[in-house]
Amino acid sequence: MSVVVIKQGIADSIQDTGRYGWQHLGINPDGAMDKTAAAVANILVNNAMECPVIEMSFPAPVLLFEQQALVALSGADFSAWVNDVPVPLNTPFIIQKNCVLQFRQVKAGAWCYLAVNGGFVLEPWMGSYSTNTLAGSGGYKGRYLKKHDELLLQDATDYSALLEGKDVYVFHIQADAKQLYLNPDAIPVIASRNWKALSPEAQQQFLNNNYIVQSNSNRMGYYLQSEPILLNPPFTVLSTAVTNGTIQLLPNGQCIVLLSGHQTTGGYPIPATVCSAAIPTLAQVRPHQILRFQTVTLKYAHQLMQQQHLYLLQLQYATQNKLNELFTAYAIY
Repeated sequence: MSVVVIKQGIADSIQDTGRYGWQHLGINPDGAMDKTAAAVANILVNNAMECPVIEMSFPAPVLLFEQQALVALSGADFSAWVNDVPVPLNTPFIIQKNCVLQFRQVKAGAWCYLAVNGGFVLEPWMGSYSTNTLAGSGGYKGRYLKKHDELLLQDATDYSALLEGKDVYVFHIQADAKQLYLNPDAIPVIASRNWKALSPEAQQQFLNNNYIVQSNSNRMGYYLQSEPILLNPPFTVLSTAVTNGTIQLLPNGQCIVLLSGHQTTGGYPIPATVCSAAIPTLAQVRPHQILRFQTVTLKYAHQLMQQQHLYLLQLQYATQNKLNELFTAYAIY
């Protein structure tokens, strides 16, 4: 049995932690825009953090579950409902057979992640399940999800003992995901190779600017509108490798932050790079919202990553114990 897309969204795809080790061949990593939210969703359904999930933007898809399933949502809050029952973020729930999951409105964030216990039946491409739309490979047929697509589920557990005939059973387990995100008014960045080429005035402007995320932003990168940061004197750079979080300074003085779907190389000056731990925060900023940057040390960036990883491990341990206790009590295996 499977999950069927009965109404497609605008940019929904299968993603995992990414496809690394192939950039020298021009194949970008892809992966979830907010890998932290994807990990939280997986943890809440007892999956490995790297398990593939459905990444959704808004408008999101309407999904029919042809079988019972243990599900969790994390990341953006799109006001999720199972039939006529609202279901919360960052909380595992069981959905009944032949019930519909839909999303009614944006309350916060830009990318929502759906994980199902056991994951989906998919074939990896070059070591990852992430969808690469440019290559037409990975994920589900190498493309965004469409109406009538059927995603087969690995797990076929009978959860009837918990559902007791209801459309949904919501667990008394909730992840405090807020502590995994930072203040968008102070996105931490590390000064990069072209930082010193900026004049002191341009450096200060880079840090003082209010950046508005533009509506043409996408998985490749977020276009930012601000007071132009002009190079004086202007200079050019050789095309070089880029990564998730690279900030490029365009000739018009505006910035773009490269994200999960970024190209493998770029030829614009790179004043700074967003810390890995801050990328989930950046990814969840919606168009027309404002963000600012703050330079930090590499040591501080590492500390942020360690704190996030430690919390995810603690959440994983606690969730596994609670789910196992409940399933044992109801003889669900």
